[in-house]
Amino acid sequence: MVDALNQAVETAEAQTDASLPHVGSDGVSAPPSPSPATPAPEIKPANGAPAKTSSTGIPEPDRGGPLPPLDDALFPPCALNDRYLIYPSKALPDLNSPQALAYKAEDRREPGRPIFALICKPGLPIRTGLLKELRTQGIRGMLPMLDFGPLFWSPIDQTTIAIVFDRPLGGRMLQSTADRFTRITEYEISKVIFEPLSQAISELAVISYAHRAIRLDNLFYMDKERKNLVLGECLTSPPGFDQPAIYEPLNRAFAMPSGRGDGMIYDDMYALGILSLFVLQGNNPAARFSDDEMLSAKAEKGTYQAMCENERITASLIEPVRGLLADEEFERWNIEALDQWLNGQRKTPIQRRPATKPKAPFKFGARDHMTVRSIAQAFSKSVPEAIKIIRSGKLEHWLRTSIDAPEIADSLLEIMTIPKGHEASLDAADDVLVSKVCMRLDPHGPIRYKHFSFLPDGFGVAMAVEYLRKGNFQIPGEVLARDLIGFWAGVHEKKTVEISAIERSFISLRNFARINEMGYGMERCLYELNQTLPCQSPLLNKTYVDHIDDFLSAIDDIADHTDKRSRPMDKHIAAFIDTHFKYDVTPHLKALSDPHEETSLIGLLSLYALMQWRMKIPALYGLSSWLGGLLAPAIGTYHSRTTRRHIEQEIPALVRQGSLPELFDLIDNADRRTVDNSDFEAAQIAFAHAEVEIEGIVGEGIDQKKVALEAGERTTAMLAITLSMIATTVIIFATTM
Repeated sequence: MVDALNQAVETAEAQTDASLPHVGSDGVSAPPSPSPATPAPEIKPANGAPAKTSSTGIPEPDRGGPLPPLDDALFPPCALNDRYLIYPSKALPDLNSPQALAYKAEDRREPGRPIFALICKPGLPIRTGLLKELRTQGIRGMLPMLDFGPLFWSPIDQTTIAIVFDRPLGGRMLQSTADRFTRITEYEISKVIFEPLSQAISELAVISYAHRAIRLDNLFYMDKERKNLVLGECLTSPPGFDQPAIYEPLNRAFAMPSGRGDGMIYDDMYALGILSLFVLQGNNPAARFSDDEMLSAKAEKGTYQAMCENERITASLIEPVRGLLADEEFERWNIEALDQWLNGQRKTPIQRRPATKPKAPFKFGARDHMTVRSIAQAFSKSVPEAIKIIRSGKLEHWLRTSIDAPEIADSLLEIMTIPKGHEASLDAADDVLVSKVCMRLDPHGPIRYKHFSFLPDGFGVAMAVEYLRKGNFQIPGEVLARDLIGFWAGVHEKKTVEISAIERSFISLRNFARINEMGYGMERCLYELNQTLPCQSPLLNKTYVDHIDDFLSAIDDIADHTDKRSRPMDKHIAAFIDTHFKYDVTPHLKALSDPHEETSLIGLLSLYALMQWRMKIPALYGLSSWLGGLLAPAIGTYHSRTTRRHIEQEIPALVRQGSLPELFDLIDNADRRTVDNSDFEAAQIAFAHAEVEIEGIVGEGIDQKKVALEAGERTTAMLAITLSMIATTVIIFATTM
């Protein structure tokens, strides 16, 4: 089994959990979260390391090599949705994606149909929303997706997502970008590249999605004759995650792969422009540059000039290549512009306005920088050195004298000025200062903080990947605590509707993060921003629950295989429920967070009872038994021993019914509580009266001998008086007789 695990996925080194940052009144104060439900594989994005050496110079994601075959007897076919059989023993490495491994598959309804399946790596968000769209709607010009769903994958002993596709009979257009390939001529590129790919981009845009994985090694031929070219899948990793930086527009290329954001059609058009340049030249014109050098060149010269200044582009193709590679979105060609060109309508080539050339370069990090964007990127990678430069005033001086930007220089002074009495403020931290300086220098670039760089629409995925890799929310929590997104919104002179919406969203997230109760904290932020992310509770580490309708059944299924002394609840479960359950559960979560065990248990039972009742879920025998065995402290809240015994006797029968609402009614019945409290109050009053009476008889702190003597004396006196009266009466009576 261990060998099989090593074969199927790369496993991550164990990560210790780190507590969330505790940052004063504005910080994140929730306790540490449990480790991720699934061990996160070591995910290596395309530009996370230097590109592979290749004869073409075109970077490529690492799709992994062939794995040793698995034994058919030990690993039989796995069934997806009772229709598709996927064979763990029959890997198809030529069809691997960077974050998913390919295997032979068979359609039970159409046994001869050529199909294959991709098995997604656990521990990485996938594009579930787009998967659901493609299940009902095909995209022309894109690898046809047939079905998907959670699948227990025996080689890793874990449930993950499997996606079934029609098999491209002609294979990849280019198996490896390190391979030499025949360049496509100016006469072929329209029909071979522009038409099929633009069709896929256009149809995806209609359903409000971007592909975000358009690159040379993600093109396939559906037919053996290699005539029908289509785009490969873009579903098994976050948008842009596997893209080499060269394919990304500058603002997204500067971000880390997981923080590039959803993107839009303009990002796909840019990637199409880069790809078309590669196939026209038969190589990467920027192969001589490192990623940092390439990005700096793009920032200083513009993409077209940086990529093509030493290349010969056919005159008839200058127009589309320049249009697709425009750095400003409003100047970049859209589908309509490309269609017009394909139909023979020529346009005047766009001339990029060159960036203002400084009087002198800014020297930092052994390089001469000509733009503030490249300075911001360099600062984010060398914080200690950047702090020295910023505090020395050299940057401010350069901004004033070399590029005549006094407004930026003045804003940097404001950032560096710590209000009197707040010298210990978090904003004085070096990382925060550099982050804010970078945002001011490059307001359209990513938010850069401690090597955690993201565009605001990519924060959710970036946080998910950070947690799934490291098992904690430390850096994302600090980003929220320091309100870096609020600062980002403030550096934009024109606050658009989109920026205002992002700002409001992050205010809500900060409020969630501050609340140290079940259903809140960073876990709540995680699920609010990643609506299709499966619940990461360690209790569900072998299953895949990404929909609230499946949650109670999943907990019920694991009940018989879990330590019954533990609770079926943790911060991930509470946050997942609060995010996805459409009914208000605030009172239940409040009780669940109570420090008193009995109150917390009643809150747990009431929450699950509400869910079973609202969702009309049938009997939950396993969960009822699990919860029933934990309820002793809750039963102990009743004063009457008779009531407690009655409840204890009734629990087994209700457990056998699997009804949590009835179990809750037994444990916390309002009428029973009222009677119990009334009887208890009456008993207290009766007891108090009896105690007063006893004290009156027995007393406390009194000399009992003295009391007895006095009582005896009183009794003797009364007896003497009585006897005297009797004797007197007898004498009088006798005399009268």
